[in-house]
Amino acid sequence: MRLTLSFLFLCPLLYVVHGATSNDVQLLHQLQAQFKQFETSVKQTIGGLARQMMLQQLFVEERVRSDGSSGVKQIRSNGGGSRPYHYDTYSSHSFLAIHEHSNYDRTVGMGEFIGVLNGVEFRTRHNDYKLRMPHRTKSDYHAMEDIPFPDVPPTVRNKKTIPEQVAEMQQYFKAFRDQNTKLRNYKPYFKPVLCYLEGGWTTDTKHLDEPFQSDRHFIDASSWFDLQQKIQYMSSTGGKNQFENLSYLPTTIINVTEHGEPIYAQWNYRILCHPIKRDLELKDLKPVDDLAARMAWMPNYNYSDYTRKGKQVRFTVAPSRGNGYHADDGFGTYSDRRYTYGTMDSIMNEIPGVDNYPGHQTDDSFGLLKYRIDMKNATVLNTARYHRHYRVMRKGAMGLSVRNRGYSDTSLWVAQTKNPKIANFNVKDCERNSKTHKMECKYHEARTTYAVPLEIVWLTPLSSWNPYNLRLLDRDYRTFHYVTDGGRDGGLDKAKAFNGSSLQSYYLTPAEFFHGGEANRDPADTAKDIVGVLDQHGEVRRVTASGIRIFSPEIPGVGKIRIRYPIAPTHQEGSATWKNLAAMEDMMMDMHKYQKMFEHKPQIKDLNIHEDIHYATSTTHSNPPGAHNHDIFLTKEELDGLKHGHTIRVYTTENNGHQHELELKADPHSHNYARLSIVTCDGLHRCWDHHNNVAYLQHH
Repeated sequence: MRLTLSFLFLCPLLYVVHGATSNDVQLLHQLQAQFKQFETSVKQTIGGLARQMMLQQLFVEERVRSDGSSGVKQIRSNGGGSRPYHYDTYSSHSFLAIHEHSNYDRTVGMGEFIGVLNGVEFRTRHNDYKLRMPHRTKSDYHAMEDIPFPDVPPTVRNKKTIPEQVAEMQQYFKAFRDQNTKLRNYKPYFKPVLCYLEGGWTTDTKHLDEPFQSDRHFIDASSWFDLQQKIQYMSSTGGKNQFENLSYLPTTIINVTEHGEPIYAQWNYRILCHPIKRDLELKDLKPVDDLAARMAWMPNYNYSDYTRKGKQVRFTVAPSRGNGYHADDGFGTYSDRRYTYGTMDSIMNEIPGVDNYPGHQTDDSFGLLKYRIDMKNATVLNTARYHRHYRVMRKGAMGLSVRNRGYSDTSLWVAQTKNPKIANFNVKDCERNSKTHKMECKYHEARTTYAVPLEIVWLTPLSSWNPYNLRLLDRDYRTFHYVTDGGRDGGLDKAKAFNGSSLQSYYLTPAEFFHGGEANRDPADTAKDIVGVLDQHGEVRRVTASGIRIFSPEIPGVGKIRIRYPIAPTHQEGSATWKNLAAMEDMMMDMHKYQKMFEHKPQIKDLNIHEDIHYATSTTHSNPPGAHNHDIFLTKEELDGLKHGHTIRVYTTENNGHQHELELKADPHSHNYARLSIVTCDGLHRCWDHHNNVAYLQHH
């Protein structure tokens, strides 16, 4: 086409220079007409191909929408086994590969995962997101601010000595654990924050946009095209980016102009958080059983043990209020029932889209103004906040006025925006006027983002408590090195102690506040158990990390406390197969409750079941990996073998990021096999982390 254009441009010039006959002029006009016809045909062909590609992408999204709902789908899989559930799903040794970076001030550890939002499937980088919220006063695109940490209780600050402050702060944690405001009014100092996944189609398809800040990870590409090439290479070869800094974020055609030119959009996502305004208590959270995770990682734990100890555990939020809270569990329960608008809808409706908290919009597309469904009076819905249901005044074909966002998506929360950096979808709607009988057309357009909740994080006063008044340096890279200059690594002497604390080396909490090291340590965790930090007088202070954990270490007189509660919906839950499997799981796990569902009532009393025998290793305080022990479960046959003098090999449960292979034999000096001898541990005469060579019978 470029040659034809050049030729037609030169023809008039040749005519002027050399002269031309009338036949030449007529030929020129014919060529120009043919070119216009050719140009129109090419534009129509290109436009048709572009529109077909757009419809093909729509088909893919519609297929994903019908296969499941918005939510998380899969984490990176490592290892496996002889059964399908030995391979990772959205959970492995932890849900969504969550872990801890409590040596950072506000970094929340979370690995890579595949997510789905409104039919768009994408893959994240390693996330490790920060506790940041949409801006409270600015509407600028992606304007964010740090979530304020809770204050230190005055009754703690006013104590004169460190031991007195420690004892008083422990009472606040006990009150939080017990949910007992009479012991201490803990609520102003323990604040729930909802962290959520947000995604949408953006208009900048040229410049790669890092969607949210992480202290540890970034998208390792120079442009969207560079990122796509790297993902294509990694996916085609089955490779892995060493530092997990690549994301699969699709590009699509969202429209075609009247001239046949495609309009592109780039998918992007971010993770940010919102301080929950409404009252929320631990009793409002209930665990979700995950048989695959339990069989793979805790095959000898019953449901109660799994929910108390497992980092694999996912929770749901009660539709209204929970009940049955037990402090030893750290959660409550509620009766499952059908409902439309519940606690999570109320919380998500507090959260704005990309217009941030000042944003306000209404939606009257197709002549139907959207109203809130949680208000008795007709209250117009602010569609700039996340919502998944709305009400219209005109009755639908099924006689209902309440409608859901999405065709069958159970967890699609939508927010609208006016920001031009979010792609615009538009449509022309024409109807015949009943009075004039003329067609009247209206144009509707919308820019939307989508979100699902990920987890609830309880902020505690430890984030602000600095009883030693340690120097706290800012986030600048140079100040971080100032803390570690001269080979300082947090040792407990003046030569090795950190030179103050920083936002990347966030050690402020007196070591005596906890007993023992970090709980359930993961290989990705970065905090040390106890470090030395020089105070402003040059004295070494023994302190521990003050950032965000999944479980706290053991607190004297209190125990371990869960801080993070994952609540993300999963993509698979929206499929018909999953719904039937969930019903069957409920029936099988509680046959007594659902016995009427069986055609023939199961005879549980006829089953000959021998429970496994529970042993445990000694607790080690070796650092690394921190204070912990391991559970050992023996079958009746294995114990019988020990009684007959045989040696057996077993694996312990995983804890603090590792497990052990043990060779066991009976201890001849032990009564009723209360102790077993560990002959070898991982092929050595003693475990590398210094458990002693005895396994102890656990009584339940």
